[in-house]
Amino acid sequence: MRATSRTQSEASDARRVPPLEQVRDDVWALAQPMPGEQLPYSFLYLLRDTDGGVHVIDPGSDGDDDWDSFVRALGAIDAAVTDVRTLTATHLHPDHLGMASRIRDASGAILQLHPAEARALAALGEHRPDRARLERQADAWSVPAERRDELLALAVGDAPAAGASSAERPRPDRLLDDGAVLDIPGFELVVLHTPGHTPGHLSLRDDRRGVVFTGDHVLPHLFAGLGLGGPTDTNPLADYLRSIERVAEAGDHEALPGHGYRFSGLGERARESAEHHLARTREVAAIVGRDPATPVWDIATRLTWTAGFAGLRGFTLYSALSQTAMHREFVEGGGLDGLGGTGPIG
Repeated sequence: MRATSRTQSEASDARRVPPLEQVRDDVWALAQPMPGEQLPYSFLYLLRDTDGGVHVIDPGSDGDDDWDSFVRALGAIDAAVTDVRTLTATHLHPDHLGMASRIRDASGAILQLHPAEARALAALGEHRPDRARLERQADAWSVPAERRDELLALAVGDAPAAGASSAERPRPDRLLDDGAVLDIPGFELVVLHTPGHTPGHLSLRDDRRGVVFTGDHVLPHLFAGLGLGGPTDTNPLADYLRSIERVAEAGDHEALPGHGYRFSGLGERARESAEHHLARTREVAAIVGRDPATPVWDIATRLTWTAGFAGLRGFTLYSALSQTAMHREFVEGGGLDGLGGTGPIG
Protein backbone atom coordinates (compact mmCIF):
# COMPACT_ATOMS: atom_id res chain seq x y z
CA MET A 1 0.00 0.00 0.00
CA ARG A 2 1.21 3.51 -0.78
CA ALA A 3 -0.29 7.00 -0.66
CA THR A 4 -1.28 8.33 -4.07
CA SER A 5 -1.70 11.90 -2.82
CA ARG A 6 1.32 13.46 -1.16
CA THR A 7 -0.77 16.47 -0.14
CA GLN A 8 -3.33 14.35 1.70
CA SER A 9 -0.71 12.03 3.21
CA GLU A 10 1.38 14.88 4.60
CA ALA A 11 -1.74 16.57 5.98
CA SER A 12 -2.80 13.33 7.66
CA ASP A 13 0.63 12.92 9.25
CA ALA A 14 0.61 16.53 10.47
CA ARG A 15 -3.03 16.24 11.64
CA ARG A 16 -4.10 19.23 9.55
CA VAL A 17 -6.83 19.54 6.94
CA PRO A 18 -5.70 19.23 3.31
CA PRO A 19 -7.09 21.55 0.62
CA LEU A 20 -9.66 20.63 -2.00
CA GLU A 21 -8.00 18.20 -4.39
CA GLN A 22 -8.95 17.03 -7.88
CA VAL A 23 -8.85 13.22 -8.02
CA ARG A 24 -10.02 12.71 -11.61
CA ASP A 25 -11.20 15.11 -14.30
CA ASP A 26 -14.67 14.97 -12.76
CA VAL A 27 -13.99 13.96 -9.12
CA TRP A 28 -12.81 16.12 -6.21
CA ALA A 29 -12.00 15.33 -2.57
CA LEU A 30 -13.01 17.91 0.05
CA ALA A 31 -11.64 17.38 3.55
CA GLN A 32 -13.94 18.64 6.31
CA PRO A 33 -12.58 19.21 9.85
CA MET A 34 -13.84 16.91 12.59
CA PRO A 35 -14.29 17.82 16.25
CA GLY A 36 -12.33 15.87 18.84
CA GLU A 37 -8.85 14.44 18.87
CA GLN A 38 -9.08 11.06 17.13
CA LEU A 39 -9.42 12.10 13.47
CA PRO A 40 -8.67 15.57 12.06
CA TYR A 41 -11.00 15.37 9.05
CA SER A 42 -13.35 13.30 6.91
CA PHE A 43 -13.70 13.36 3.12
CA LEU A 44 -16.69 14.60 1.16
CA TYR A 45 -16.43 13.76 -2.55
CA LEU A 46 -17.83 15.88 -5.40
CA LEU A 47 -18.62 14.28 -8.76
CA ARG A 48 -19.64 16.25 -11.84
CA ASP A 49 -21.78 14.34 -14.34
CA THR A 50 -21.78 14.76 -18.12
CA ASP A 51 -24.91 16.95 -17.90
CA GLY A 52 -23.26 19.42 -15.51
CA GLY A 53 -24.95 18.15 -12.36
CA VAL A 54 -23.02 17.59 -9.13
CA HIS A 55 -23.25 14.49 -6.95
CA VAL A 56 -22.00 14.18 -3.38
CA ILE A 57 -20.60 11.08 -1.74
CA ASP A 58 -20.59 11.29 2.06
CA PRO A 59 -22.04 14.70 2.92
CA GLY A 60 -20.00 15.19 6.08
CA SER A 61 -20.43 16.91 9.42
CA ASP A 62 -23.06 19.60 9.71
CA GLY A 63 -21.93 22.98 10.95
CA ASP A 64 -21.81 26.51 9.59
CA ASP A 65 -18.09 26.25 8.87
CA ASP A 66 -18.65 22.92 7.12
CA TRP A 67 -21.40 24.43 5.03
CA ASP A 68 -19.26 27.43 4.07
CA SER A 69 -16.42 25.11 3.08
CA PHE A 70 -18.79 23.05 0.96
CA VAL A 71 -20.19 26.11 -0.82
CA ARG A 72 -16.66 27.43 -1.50
CA ALA A 73 -15.61 24.05 -2.91
CA LEU A 74 -18.59 24.08 -5.27
CA GLY A 75 -17.62 27.55 -6.39
CA ALA A 76 -14.05 26.40 -7.02
CA ILE A 77 -15.35 23.85 -9.55
CA ASP A 78 -17.77 26.36 -11.13
CA ALA A 79 -20.86 24.89 -9.51
CA ALA A 80 -23.49 25.94 -6.98
CA VAL A 81 -25.58 24.20 -4.35
CA THR A 82 -28.55 24.18 -6.72
CA ASP A 83 -26.50 21.98 -9.09
CA VAL A 84 -26.40 19.10 -6.58
CA ARG A 85 -28.51 16.19 -7.83
CA THR A 86 -27.82 13.26 -5.47
CA LEU A 87 -26.33 12.60 -2.04
CA THR A 88 -24.97 9.12 -1.33
CA ALA A 89 -23.76 8.21 2.15
CA THR A 90 -21.54 5.18 2.67
CA HIS A 91 -22.90 4.90 6.22
CA LEU A 92 -24.90 6.60 8.94
CA HIS A 93 -22.24 8.28 11.09
CA PRO A 94 -22.55 12.08 11.36
CA ASP A 95 -19.15 12.72 9.77
CA HIS A 96 -20.48 11.01 6.63
CA LEU A 97 -24.18 11.90 6.69
CA GLY A 98 -24.52 14.97 8.92
CA MET A 99 -24.93 17.69 6.27
CA ALA A 100 -27.33 15.68 4.09
CA SER A 101 -30.52 17.43 5.24
CA ARG A 102 -29.08 20.91 4.80
CA ILE A 103 -27.82 20.16 1.28
CA ARG A 104 -31.08 18.44 0.32
CA ASP A 105 -33.17 21.33 1.60
CA ALA A 106 -31.09 23.81 -0.41
CA SER A 107 -30.85 21.80 -3.62
CA GLY A 108 -33.69 19.28 -3.81
CA ALA A 109 -31.12 16.52 -4.18
CA ILE A 110 -32.02 12.84 -3.63
CA LEU A 111 -30.52 11.15 -0.53
CA GLN A 112 -29.45 7.53 -0.99
CA LEU A 113 -28.56 4.81 1.55
CA HIS A 114 -28.38 1.04 1.66
CA PRO A 115 -31.65 -0.45 3.04
CA ALA A 116 -29.88 -1.96 6.07
CA GLU A 117 -28.40 1.45 6.88
CA ALA A 118 -31.78 3.12 6.63
CA ARG A 119 -33.16 0.56 9.10
CA ALA A 120 -30.19 1.05 11.44
CA LEU A 121 -30.58 4.82 11.28
CA ALA A 122 -34.23 4.55 12.26
CA ALA A 123 -33.45 2.05 15.03
CA LEU A 124 -30.83 4.33 16.56
CA GLY A 125 -33.43 7.06 16.75
CA GLU A 126 -35.91 4.78 18.50
CA HIS A 127 -33.52 2.93 20.81
CA ARG A 128 -31.11 5.40 22.33
CA PRO A 129 -28.62 4.10 24.92
CA ASP A 130 -30.84 4.64 27.94
CA ARG A 131 -29.47 4.11 31.42
CA ALA A 132 -31.33 0.84 32.00
CA ARG A 133 -29.86 -0.76 28.87
CA LEU A 134 -26.36 0.45 29.70
CA GLU A 135 -26.73 -0.94 33.21
CA ARG A 136 -27.68 -4.33 31.77
CA GLN A 137 -24.66 -4.24 29.50
CA ALA A 138 -22.37 -3.26 32.36
CA ASP A 139 -23.72 -6.21 34.36
CA ALA A 140 -23.28 -8.62 31.45
CA TRP A 141 -19.72 -7.42 30.88
CA SER A 142 -18.84 -7.47 34.63
CA VAL A 143 -17.73 -3.85 34.61
CA PRO A 144 -16.26 -3.00 38.04
CA ALA A 145 -18.18 -0.53 40.17
CA GLU A 146 -15.52 2.18 39.92
CA ARG A 147 -15.82 2.29 36.10
CA ARG A 148 -19.57 1.93 35.63
CA ASP A 149 -20.33 5.65 35.80
CA GLU A 150 -18.27 6.24 32.63
CA LEU A 151 -20.57 3.95 30.68
CA LEU A 152 -23.79 5.14 32.27
CA ALA A 153 -22.87 8.73 31.42
CA LEU A 154 -23.32 7.81 27.75
CA ALA A 155 -27.07 7.76 28.35
CA VAL A 156 -27.02 11.52 28.84
CA GLY A 157 -27.58 13.77 25.80
CA ASP A 158 -26.53 12.84 22.28
CA ALA A 159 -23.76 10.44 23.22
CA PRO A 160 -21.58 9.03 20.43
CA ALA A 161 -22.91 5.54 21.15
CA ALA A 162 -26.30 6.68 19.93
CA GLY A 163 -25.10 7.56 16.46
CA ALA A 164 -26.40 10.72 14.85
CA SER A 165 -28.57 13.11 16.80
CA SER A 166 -32.22 13.44 15.82
CA ALA A 167 -31.40 16.48 13.66
CA GLU A 168 -28.90 14.38 11.72
CA ARG A 169 -31.21 11.43 10.99
CA PRO A 170 -32.73 12.25 7.62
CA ARG A 171 -34.90 9.69 5.88
CA PRO A 172 -33.46 8.50 2.56
CA ASP A 173 -35.32 9.16 -0.67
CA ARG A 174 -33.88 6.13 -2.46
CA LEU A 175 -32.53 2.80 -1.22
CA LEU A 176 -29.48 1.25 -2.89
CA ASP A 177 -29.26 -2.52 -2.98
CA ASP A 178 -26.05 -4.43 -3.61
CA GLY A 179 -25.21 -4.34 -7.31
CA ALA A 180 -27.18 -1.19 -8.05
CA VAL A 181 -25.61 1.40 -10.36
CA LEU A 182 -25.86 5.02 -9.26
CA ASP A 183 -27.87 7.32 -11.52
CA ILE A 184 -24.97 9.63 -12.40
CA PRO A 185 -24.61 10.36 -16.14
CA GLY A 186 -21.11 9.51 -17.34
CA PHE A 187 -20.31 7.32 -14.32
CA GLU A 188 -20.71 3.61 -13.67
CA LEU A 189 -20.57 3.52 -9.89
CA VAL A 190 -21.60 0.08 -8.66
CA VAL A 191 -22.90 -0.37 -5.11
CA LEU A 192 -21.10 -2.97 -2.98
CA HIS A 193 -22.78 -3.85 0.32
CA THR A 194 -19.83 -4.02 2.72
CA PRO A 195 -21.21 -4.40 6.27
CA GLY A 196 -19.16 -4.64 9.43
CA HIS A 197 -18.38 -1.07 10.43
CA THR A 198 -22.15 -0.54 10.28
CA PRO A 199 -24.91 -2.92 9.06
CA GLY A 200 -25.58 -1.13 5.78
CA HIS A 201 -22.16 0.28 5.01
CA LEU A 202 -21.60 0.45 1.28
CA SER A 203 -18.60 0.97 -0.99
CA LEU A 204 -18.76 2.29 -4.54
CA ARG A 205 -16.68 0.86 -7.41
CA ASP A 206 -16.04 2.61 -10.72
CA ASP A 207 -14.04 0.41 -13.09
CA ARG A 208 -13.86 3.07 -15.79
CA ARG A 209 -12.02 5.47 -13.51
CA GLY A 210 -10.29 2.75 -11.53
CA VAL A 211 -11.48 3.95 -8.13
CA VAL A 212 -13.33 2.56 -5.13
CA PHE A 213 -14.94 4.87 -2.59
CA THR A 214 -14.34 2.80 0.54
CA GLY A 215 -15.99 4.95 3.23
CA ASP A 216 -14.74 3.58 6.56
CA HIS A 217 -14.60 -0.05 5.39
CA VAL A 218 -10.91 0.14 4.46
CA LEU A 219 -8.74 3.05 5.61
CA PRO A 220 -5.05 3.68 4.96
CA HIS A 221 -3.84 4.77 8.39
CA LEU A 222 -6.03 2.95 10.91
CA PHE A 223 -8.39 0.00 11.11
CA ALA A 224 -12.14 0.47 11.03
CA GLY A 225 -14.06 -0.22 14.20
CA LEU A 226 -16.79 -2.83 13.83
CA GLY A 227 -20.37 -2.97 15.06
CA LEU A 228 -20.77 0.82 15.28
CA GLY A 229 -24.24 1.01 13.78
CA GLY A 230 -26.37 -0.26 16.60
CA PRO A 231 -27.56 -3.78 17.48
CA THR A 232 -27.75 -6.33 14.65
CA ASP A 233 -28.97 -9.89 14.20
CA THR A 234 -25.61 -10.89 12.75
CA ASN A 235 -22.08 -10.68 14.10
CA PRO A 236 -20.34 -7.55 12.69
CA LEU A 237 -16.97 -9.30 12.55
CA ALA A 238 -18.41 -12.17 10.52
CA ASP A 239 -20.10 -9.61 8.26
CA TYR A 240 -16.83 -7.72 7.84
CA LEU A 241 -14.79 -10.79 6.97
CA ARG A 242 -17.36 -11.83 4.36
CA SER A 243 -17.49 -8.39 2.77
CA ILE A 244 -13.82 -7.44 2.83
CA GLU A 245 -13.14 -9.57 -0.25
CA ARG A 246 -15.71 -7.55 -2.21
CA VAL A 247 -13.35 -4.61 -1.98
CA ALA A 248 -10.15 -6.65 -2.18
CA GLU A 249 -11.22 -7.92 -5.61
CA ALA A 250 -10.67 -4.37 -6.91
CA GLY A 251 -7.08 -4.45 -5.70
CA ASP A 252 -5.71 -2.54 -8.69
CA HIS A 253 -8.08 0.38 -8.19
CA GLU A 254 -7.20 3.54 -6.28
CA ALA A 255 -8.95 3.74 -2.92
CA LEU A 256 -10.79 6.94 -2.04
CA PRO A 257 -11.45 6.51 1.70
CA GLY A 258 -13.49 8.39 4.26
CA HIS A 259 -10.41 9.51 6.19
CA GLY A 260 -6.64 9.72 5.78
CA TYR A 261 -5.50 9.81 2.15
CA ARG A 262 -6.11 8.09 -1.15
CA PHE A 263 -3.92 5.09 -1.79
CA SER A 264 -3.04 2.16 -4.04
CA GLY A 265 -2.71 -1.47 -2.95
CA LEU A 266 -6.34 -1.74 -1.93
CA GLY A 267 -6.38 -5.54 -2.00
CA GLU A 268 -3.35 -5.75 0.26
CA ARG A 269 -4.76 -3.20 2.70
CA ALA A 270 -8.19 -4.87 2.75
CA ARG A 271 -6.70 -8.22 3.74
CA GLU A 272 -4.39 -6.52 6.26
CA SER A 273 -7.47 -4.91 7.82
CA ALA A 274 -9.20 -8.29 8.10
CA GLU A 275 -6.10 -9.85 9.61
CA HIS A 276 -5.90 -7.06 12.21
CA HIS A 277 -9.35 -7.99 13.49
CA LEU A 278 -8.59 -11.70 13.36
CA ALA A 279 -5.47 -11.17 15.45
CA ARG A 280 -7.67 -9.78 18.21
CA THR A 281 -10.10 -12.65 17.73
CA ARG A 282 -7.27 -15.11 18.32
CA GLU A 283 -6.30 -13.24 21.49
CA VAL A 284 -9.87 -13.65 22.71
CA ALA A 285 -9.93 -17.31 21.65
CA ALA A 286 -6.79 -18.01 23.67
CA ILE A 287 -8.27 -16.42 26.81
CA VAL A 288 -11.64 -18.11 26.45
CA GLY A 289 -9.93 -21.39 25.67
CA ARG A 290 -8.23 -21.33 29.07
CA ASP A 291 -11.39 -20.26 30.91
CA PRO A 292 -14.70 -20.08 29.00
CA ALA A 293 -16.32 -18.20 31.88
CA THR A 294 -13.92 -15.22 31.71
CA PRO A 295 -16.06 -12.02 31.75
CA VAL A 296 -15.88 -9.55 28.89
CA TRP A 297 -14.24 -6.95 31.15
CA ASP A 298 -11.43 -9.29 32.11
CA ILE A 299 -10.90 -10.33 28.50
CA ALA A 300 -10.72 -6.70 27.38
CA THR A 301 -8.08 -5.82 29.99
CA ARG A 302 -5.81 -8.53 28.53
CA LEU A 303 -6.11 -7.56 24.88
CA THR A 304 -3.75 -5.39 22.87
CA TRP A 305 -5.15 -1.88 22.40
CA THR A 306 -3.38 0.88 20.46
CA ALA A 307 -3.52 3.34 23.37
CA GLY A 308 -3.49 0.64 26.06
CA PHE A 309 -6.59 -0.45 27.96
CA ALA A 310 -5.85 1.96 30.81
CA GLY A 311 -6.16 4.85 28.36
CA LEU A 312 -9.71 3.97 27.31
CA ARG A 313 -12.36 6.28 28.71
CA GLY A 314 -16.07 6.93 28.15
CA PHE A 315 -17.18 6.04 24.64
CA THR A 316 -13.83 4.49 23.69
CA LEU A 317 -14.18 2.19 26.69
CA TYR A 318 -17.74 1.33 25.68
CA SER A 319 -16.58 0.62 22.13
CA ALA A 320 -13.71 -1.58 23.33
CA LEU A 321 -16.03 -3.64 25.50
CA SER A 322 -18.58 -3.94 22.69
CA GLN A 323 -15.86 -5.13 20.32
CA THR A 324 -14.57 -7.62 22.88
CA ALA A 325 -18.07 -9.05 23.28
CA MET A 326 -18.35 -9.26 19.49
CA HIS A 327 -15.06 -11.18 19.18
CA ARG A 328 -16.08 -13.53 21.99
CA GLU A 329 -19.42 -14.23 20.29
CA PHE A 330 -17.57 -14.93 17.03
CA VAL A 331 -15.24 -17.39 18.76
CA GLU A 332 -18.04 -19.13 20.64
CA GLY A 333 -19.99 -19.43 17.40
CA GLY A 334 -17.12 -21.30 15.76
CA GLY A 335 -16.12 -18.43 13.48
CA LEU A 336 -12.43 -19.25 13.59
CA ASP A 337 -13.15 -22.85 12.64
CA GLY A 338 -14.42 -21.70 9.27
CA LEU A 339 -11.16 -19.83 8.70
CA GLY A 340 -8.94 -22.73 9.58
CA GLY A 341 -8.49 -21.53 13.14
CA THR A 342 -5.32 -19.51 12.69
CA GLY A 343 -4.88 -18.67 9.03
CA PRO A 344 -5.50 -15.20 7.61
CA ILE A 345 -8.35 -14.42 5.30
CA GLY A 346 -7.89 -14.66 1.55
